[in-house]
Amino acid sequence: MSSFTASKILIFGGTGTIGRYITTALLRAKPAFQQLVLFTSPNSAKEKAQQLDKWKSEGLSIIVGDLTSEEDVKAAYNGVDTVISAVGRGGLQHQIKLLQLAEASESVKWFLPSEFGTDIEHNNKSPNERPHQLKLQVRKYIRENLKRVKVTYVVTGPYFDMWVDAGSDLEVAGGFVPEKKQAYVIEDGNGKVGFCTMPDVGKFVAATLKSPEASFGKALKVQSFVVTPNEVLAEYERQTGAKWEVTKTPLDEIRAFEAKLWEEGNPRATLVTLRRIWAEGGTLYAQNDNSVLASKLEDLDSLEAAAELNAPQDVITCQKKSVSFTQKLLSIGSKTSSTASPDCIPMTPASFAAISAVFTVGGLIGALAAGPFTSRRGRRLSMQATALFYLLGSAIETFAASVPIMIVARFLTGIGAGASTVIVPLYISEVAPPAKRGFFGAFTQISINVGILFTQTLGYFMSHDSAWRWIFGTGVILALAQGLGLLVVPESPAWTANVRGDVAHARRALQRIRGKNSNIDEEVEAWGAGDGKPPGEQERLLAAEDAEAAEAGAGLLSPSSPGSRSPKAHLGFVQVVRDPLYRPAIIAVVGIMFAQQLCGINSIIMYSVSLLNGLLPISSALVTIVISVINLGTTIAASPLPDRFGRKTCLLTSIIGQGSSSLALALAIRFGFKIMSAVAVLLFVAFFALGLGPVPFIMASELVGPEAVGATQSWALGASYIATFLVAYLFPIVNQALNDALGGAGWVYFIFAAFALLWAGFVTRNVPETRGKRDADEVWGRTRRTD
Repeated sequence: MSSFTASKILIFGGTGTIGRYITTALLRAKPAFQQLVLFTSPNSAKEKAQQLDKWKSEGLSIIVGDLTSEEDVKAAYNGVDTVISAVGRGGLQHQIKLLQLAEASESVKWFLPSEFGTDIEHNNKSPNERPHQLKLQVRKYIRENLKRVKVTYVVTGPYFDMWVDAGSDLEVAGGFVPEKKQAYVIEDGNGKVGFCTMPDVGKFVAATLKSPEASFGKALKVQSFVVTPNEVLAEYERQTGAKWEVTKTPLDEIRAFEAKLWEEGNPRATLVTLRRIWAEGGTLYAQNDNSVLASKLEDLDSLEAAAELNAPQDVITCQKKSVSFTQKLLSIGSKTSSTASPDCIPMTPASFAAISAVFTVGGLIGALAAGPFTSRRGRRLSMQATALFYLLGSAIETFAASVPIMIVARFLTGIGAGASTVIVPLYISEVAPPAKRGFFGAFTQISINVGILFTQTLGYFMSHDSAWRWIFGTGVILALAQGLGLLVVPESPAWTANVRGDVAHARRALQRIRGKNSNIDEEVEAWGAGDGKPPGEQERLLAAEDAEAAEAGAGLLSPSSPGSRSPKAHLGFVQVVRDPLYRPAIIAVVGIMFAQQLCGINSIIMYSVSLLNGLLPISSALVTIVISVINLGTTIAASPLPDRFGRKTCLLTSIIGQGSSSLALALAIRFGFKIMSAVAVLLFVAFFALGLGPVPFIMASELVGPEAVGATQSWALGASYIATFLVAYLFPIVNQALNDALGGAGWVYFIFAAFALLWAGFVTRNVPETRGKRDADEVWGRTRRTD
């Protein structure tokens, strides 16, 4: 059988605690296996339908049957050449029948029993350990009865994910409680333990299946890493930046506790026995078998990655919560069905992806609808509407207890966010002093960065129990503050003059914004509606008139008054792209919004976390905060530059800088220069903040007249949301495809460098300079339209 290749694989227990990692790894294996089949029970098929549907979409075949039914198993074995058993401890005894039927089948040639976990034949004490007895019976049956079928044991040692969890009332046996910053170590904490993370179990099984000649008839001892409890403690203290309370327990005390639990018939005795075995060195070898699989093995988890403290996603989706992993294991097989903790929302990765994606869908709808709405109803009312969407969405998120409700909530907040990114830049541009529009325009991007940093910081401190709900709860507070603050914010004078036609009212509002001693004649003249000065007595009484109170109670159409003119008809979303006068502006804003995303900023941010996590002595959660601080700082520092050097100059400098950084990053990854990679990432973020971050939000209001600015901004932000979705969806796929086809990593950044060259040419050709130009006609070098 030296030429044997595992091609048609059947998995038992593939939806269980460890089985799901094995199934996932086999589905993602490259090159792909010819056929993957999962045998699952009717109960699991019903309870885990969403996960099974996702796997089926990835190519997995599903057989629903009874593990104890000889006929069902025989039918499942038909045409299968390799069988993997990932059944849990409660199903180990059924493996003998599975092995018997495999030996009698015509097709099965290779069997991997459920040996994932502690080595049951590590030393001369192992045969007497109570948790090992069922697995030892299986091995005995294999030695005595299997002649034709080859067997391989993948012995992983303890799962780090389980070991690190201090079980409730089992702390004496070791573990950690991050929420309380407490560590429980055995003896002095310097005893080494060999671990495997659950995702790595899947990687080891996939590598084993691709190495049959090196695996037949062996018990492969594989490990992710070997560390001491004190090294794990040091990693946690590094992440949290605080000293932890440490409790040390002598081994003799654990042995006494273990004996007591066995005597009482307590099922938890198994866990304590296993922890005692691990502490006694039952996971250590002179050399493990990782090297046997090295050529087929993916990168394994490090201690830093495995010990990463809870992220909000983990806690929200019940992956990590107040109920420990140990407690979940103990509940397996219990007759009492466990209910999900109200502290979290049980969901699959597909559900979490849907919740994330629907925010973008809402954002796109909000961005497209906001332009026409704000053109008709005004900037202030539009911003008040976004506050309402934020309030409703955040309130529902805070109290959501199911996936559908969370999807509705995220959709509502997405609408608010999409609309805000259209309306707020317009308002800022219309109330900012003309000479400082670039500076104030950068505040849109600065505010976005502040929000990201604030949320990441909350996530770092509140990713436990139900505290994550306060992350969403702050959205309620901010929405209320926004709604109340907008009660005293004036309407945009430019909109009042150009759309409502009330130039006198607009002039009074602008004078209050600029100050009573400021000369606003030039700005008013730019509205193209006369000077808006009221005659005679009205001018004398201007300072005393309470215009804001009148404005708050006024309808959309006000009675004609001195200084008023006919309102300008606004253009709709389709009209602006059909009109040849505005089409170049639409092309320009859509192009720079696509450039903002297709030059690779989101992929760089994703990569920077994993890269800098290996270079900085902090956790990846803190790395994301550091990156956000850098992004915010450079955006603030660069905010005066568009007014000083021009929008187009900043855009071109930003694009060329990002392209050069992408090229440097690609080469650094290819040749393994980590420091160069880190420098390239930081430079990329800085160049983004210089131009492509803030400038696109400014351009829409400067490339067209007020009658088309709402629709143009909708085109811009709609393009931004589409481009963001394309990069988020395609980047992992293209990155993996290039790495598989060409070998190694980093190839995708050559593509981003090429994109930067393309977009630099686009900006040079299609985007005019707007700095210092009075209106859109001057920007495009044409005479003012009189119609």
